[in-house]
Amino acid sequence: MRERVVIRFTRNGSPLRLDSVSSEGVVLDSETDAWPRGLALEFDADSPITRLRMDQVRQIKGWGSKEYKLNLSLRDEALVVAGVDPATLPPGRYWFRLRIGDLILPKERVGFELKENQETQVEIEVRTDPRQVELLLDSPNVDQQIQRVLAQSQIDGLALTNWLTDPRPRPSRKACLLNMLAKLRAAPDPGEPLLARVHQVFFADVDRCYGVVDGELFDRLNALSRGADKSFSADSLPLASVHRKLLRRIKSFENDTDKFRLHGFRQQGKNSLQVIVAVPPGGASSRRFYAEFDIDLGNPVQDLEGFFIHLGELLAPGKTDHLKLRDKLAKDQKVREFLYHRVIDG
Repeated sequence: MRERVVIRFTRNGSPLRLDSVSSEGVVLDSETDAWPRGLALEFDADSPITRLRMDQVRQIKGWGSKEYKLNLSLRDEALVVAGVDPATLPPGRYWFRLRIGDLILPKERVGFELKENQETQVEIEVRTDPRQVELLLDSPNVDQQIQRVLAQSQIDGLALTNWLTDPRPRPSRKACLLNMLAKLRAAPDPGEPLLARVHQVFFADVDRCYGVVDGELFDRLNALSRGADKSFSADSLPLASVHRKLLRRIKSFENDTDKFRLHGFRQQGKNSLQVIVAVPPGGASSRRFYAEFDIDLGNPVQDLEGFFIHLGELLAPGKTDHLKLRDKLAKDQKVREFLYHRVIDG
């Protein structure tokens, strides 16, 4: 049995090539961005008979009532959706919805029919997010701490100031970096900012940044988590696996990353910083520490933003929309002073 659906993408009427599919997402048209675009698939039966067939597969496989495992792969620059084995995606009528980071896809369900031992071809037109980042870094009043980090940092092989003006990185990555610098400059207080302990930023995704920091940042966060005002708290629960990607990134700098330990801290309130510090063996102050920075919207399911993945395989969850978040951060008087960008429609 070879029932499967092959999804091809077009943009402005021209084919949009899919270069890779992995557990981290998808790469399109030979993009050089540092991180694949997140992809999520919503998939379900579109008729009672098909639903019955899916339930029979669940029973045979011992899957839960809301669980249905699919295999997503790449073939001929298209996305292929198939069962995890030849017998687990029976013929019938189905629908799906896709979400891909920073692309606009149809919101309505896409219906299709799988015939026995056949493939079904589906074409989807996508649009690029029109929003762009307008930099406001030419003012003589740009904060010196932010200027320092900009001058000392590189991302994707470019000096950070050049990276911000380069048209190739996605605007969402630029917004994430600039939002994060503003939060770090304002937290916990502009008079004693965490940014003072950040030496450089070496990676920016659409929802998190990595930086080289010193041991004093770790000490400061520990002290804040024990302070009377509890402006930060130390994470007591095991950290999500996504944070271990920080250790993968620093392998090019360190030869003993397996001995680094991750410690998480979370600022109180909404739109708050989450900091994951990678501490070297023994916490030696003579060595470099590293940190991951992201912004917690205050909801444990924030990244899905109401998009419910109830069937199918989730390659990478939706990300925080930092282009939208910029205006929310501007409502915080302490942060607003350090936001050196605007978001405009392209």
